[in-house]
Amino acid sequence: MEKIKRYSISLLISFIVSIVLLIITSVIFAYTNINDKHLQTFVLGVVMLSVLIGSTLLLKKIKEKGLLYGAIYGLIFCLIIYIINVVAFSGFFVSNTLGIYFAICILSGIIGGVIGVNI
Repeated sequence: MEKIKRYSISLLISFIVSIVLLIITSVIFAYTNINDKHLQTFVLGVVMLSVLIGSTLLLKKIKEKGLLYGAIYGLIFCLIIYIINVVAFSGFFVSNTLGIYFAICILSGIIGGVIGVNI
């Protein structure tokens, strides 16, 4: 039960970080001349950073199995984002970009887990 509580708190922190960084990204794109084709790169960076921060905070408290728990954290984060997207917009979909996002989330979770266990 304690791990579920820690996962929930870390996920909440990750979503807050994501929202803040996405607002900053939208302001940057609205008031600069950056080409819109770079938007996906910015969003991917926001997702990476959010998962990295959340999994680091999670594993800093748990202090064990950083690779496994970090990968699970990244997978859960990406699944939540995917489910929100499915419900809010278009229905279920599969694409190359979706696979890349899942891989990036899992890798970021693993890296954050390793960092969190070792600090």
